[in-house]
Amino acid sequence: MTIRVPMRRALLAPLLVAAFICAAGVAQGQNSGAPGVEPVTAAEITEIRQAFQGIGLREADVVQGQDGRITLIGEYENRDAVETAFAAARAVVGLRRVAPTTPSNIKYRLKGFDSAFASTVGKMMQRSTPRPEPSAPPPSPPPRPAATITRGPRTYGLVMGIGKFKYLSEAHGLEFADKDALDFYTFLVSQEGGALKRDAIKLLRQEEATSVAVKTAMRDLLEQTQAGDTVVMFAASHGLPNAMNKFDIVLHDTEFPRHKAGTKESSLDFVITKRSTALADDDLQGWVAQMTLKDVRTVVVLDTCYSGKTFVSIPGYLPARTRSLSRHKEETEYSASMSQEAISDLASQAKDAKTTRIVIVSASENEESMESPKSNGGLFTQIYLVALGKVHDYADAFDQAKPSVIRSARTVGHSQTPRLLAVPESAVTKM
Repeated sequence: MTIRVPMRRALLAPLLVAAFICAAGVAQGQNSGAPGVEPVTAAEITEIRQAFQGIGLREADVVQGQDGRITLIGEYENRDAVETAFAAARAVVGLRRVAPTTPSNIKYRLKGFDSAFASTVGKMMQRSTPRPEPSAPPPSPPPRPAATITRGPRTYGLVMGIGKFKYLSEAHGLEFADKDALDFYTFLVSQEGGALKRDAIKLLRQEEATSVAVKTAMRDLLEQTQAGDTVVMFAASHGLPNAMNKFDIVLHDTEFPRHKAGTKESSLDFVITKRSTALADDDLQGWVAQMTLKDVRTVVVLDTCYSGKTFVSIPGYLPARTRSLSRHKEETEYSASMSQEAISDLASQAKDAKTTRIVIVSASENEESMESPKSNGGLFTQIYLVALGKVHDYADAFDQAKPSVIRSARTVGHSQTPRLLAVPESAVTKM
């Protein structure tokens, strides 16, 4: 008899092991700073600093905490530089010995400020010739009154399932991610799922779920929705923890460039995630914040590893209500990313909004999400869909599904604890 071992939605590739290895202890819910973690040595810190110098991060540094782990400090060009430093440090000492950093620990430089300032001053100092006054345009006809179009609340969706990856081998694919997406889509358009119109739901599976396609769909939803609407996002894929104690979702064409640092005698070879080609925490945070400020209800369902880290990415997600235990493209117009200042401002504005925000994740922040041959799909997704079809309430269905997920995972010696957060206190959780 052949026993099929459940797969997990985390990357465990030897190619990527230095960048984001998922240690068995972490998968079982151990804390990264728990006793038993060997403190980072002075020699290892020196090696990390040499690696930073070798890859051009001359003002990056690390500091050792009381738990023996190190944390990034210093000054960086941008968020990508922070992630590069984080990957380099992990390549030297391993994932569990590098603590996540926080915005207060690091600084960002203003890219190109000096040259831009010099150019501006130079132009101001130049003697310019007076420009001729433009002739007055003919008077425009009075504008017609805009037609008032009213409609009732609508529900839209963005459903993604990625099991094949352009820059990863087949060995690191996912068997059921695209099926989970199709099952979720099929449920939403069925009578029990609300009979949503098919053209109101964007379904992106496998090769369709590229960075451009996903971020374009997110932007289109921002343009289509109006106050009172609901947007449901579902994603099944790999999840990757990042330097800021959050996580990014791997899309079909997410890239993993290899970096080298050091000398011939001591060479460091490591891989990072090119976050502009992933669905980064910044993308998700900014998108939900903008929906919130439009008074659009958002329901985010994620079946990925480490998805519990989402709660530190979504603005306004204070645990007011919880039902759980605690190709290289230059088309920047497709990006949903914003500056850190813009995201912080949006998050501040959205924090006290009364618009419902629901996040449902398949696993806590240090856990992996299982794919279950017995369930013929992602363990959480398949159990949750059955419950959702019975009660038609996102939170109540979660309450029913969670114990079953925990029990099923334990039967194969795995720890998987789904989580839900909904704000505000008066959150509307009915479908």
